[in-house]
Amino acid sequence: MSSLEMKRHVRRGEMKMMTVVPSDDEEEEDVVVYDGSHIIRTPNGREIKSIVDRTNERGLSPSDQASSEGCCMNSSFTFLQTNRVIGYSRINWLLLAMPLAIISYFANFGDGPTFLFSLLALIPQAQLLGLFTEQVALYTNDAIGGLLNATFGNLTELIISILALRKDMMRIVQVSLLGSILSNCLLVLGSAFLLGGLRHSSQKFNTQMATTNSGLLMVSTMAMLLPAALDAADEERSAASVLSFSRFTAVLLLGVYGLLMYFQIKTHRHLLLEDEENDDEEEEEQILTLKEAIIWLAIDTALISFFSELLVGSIEGSAAAWNVPKVFIGVIVIPIVGNAAEHASAVIVAMKGKMELSLGIAFGSAVQIALFGVPVAVIVAWMMGKRLSLDFHVFETAVVLVSTLAVGFLVGDGESNYLKGAMLVVAYIIVSAAFFVHKDEEGT
Repeated sequence: MSSLEMKRHVRRGEMKMMTVVPSDDEEEEDVVVYDGSHIIRTPNGREIKSIVDRTNERGLSPSDQASSEGCCMNSSFTFLQTNRVIGYSRINWLLLAMPLAIISYFANFGDGPTFLFSLLALIPQAQLLGLFTEQVALYTNDAIGGLLNATFGNLTELIISILALRKDMMRIVQVSLLGSILSNCLLVLGSAFLLGGLRHSSQKFNTQMATTNSGLLMVSTMAMLLPAALDAADEERSAASVLSFSRFTAVLLLGVYGLLMYFQIKTHRHLLLEDEENDDEEEEEQILTLKEAIIWLAIDTALISFFSELLVGSIEGSAAAWNVPKVFIGVIVIPIVGNAAEHASAVIVAMKGKMELSLGIAFGSAVQIALFGVPVAVIVAWMMGKRLSLDFHVFETAVVLVSTLAVGFLVGDGESNYLKGAMLVVAYIIVSAAFFVHKDEEGT
């Protein structure tokens, strides 16, 4: 056998070129098994490099094809790497809810089924949005990557809020954003502490970053508390003054969020480096080219917008059909189901003993909503000529304040266990029950 042997194999209708380099001590030819996606070795140590021969299809030589965008090493090239995108997570099976939601809407099956299927369809779409954002960020620097994550990290909530604003559903906008904060602080963080504590008796995390996030939540809570307090303390105060105060405060909150990004990316990046070094296996794999990632990002954003439109349009009908308060749907149902994929990720990494990463997902998401999502909604409403303020009403604001204080106390020592998790989960159940029986001022 010569030192360089060229073999051709036909698989799935594609011609592949394999270069086989035998080892020095090779005595006989080995059976080569090739999975089409990786460089592998035979039992005797021969290295196999695969090049997909698409000369007839694309007019490229094998060497040119191998160097183009790094895509030719995949087992089967499909349009925009659709096979890898769909197979990224098992939760993508819920994409089957998309045609069901469309059929339910156009066939007039009712607002209940349309709401349910649209909500289920948003679960994998939100997860894929995170994937595509990370893929684009891999081709950028830390600053641009952080900006991308800030912009698209809560895009689903922002799209739902903007669509609700267009329909003048101000309370849905307020309570859905508030619900995202509560679910991340109490349910997600509590579940991570609880399930992670059952597998690991105690887990430690960075107290400096945890207390910083707790302080940021307190600042945003104060921004929601003061308008409600002003309205309750002075009934003669005009709504215009509370609205002006809210818009001014929203601009300040966005400024604080900008400082937070600079804090994490530039001046205090060392607070996050230790966790990144210990979690190498959690690093994103580059599975898409930049062009493919941008195209998928645009497609997914359009899908989220469409199904969010169906979701928002069916909230009132669903609440009436199920005899459930609209506020309960906005505070509890939409945040839980809409962020299910992200919530599951936080719990899974906590069970693996990576509480630092889990805390960043749960607590970080709550801070992002409070300092970015809420003020952006107020400013966008301002631009649309809508009167959306930070007056979330006394009951809702009191719930956020108590929850923020509880979380601040529990993360202050930099250690988690199952008892702390149980306390947070029970607190969330109590909050859910309270919102179920709560009679909103608008009668919802």
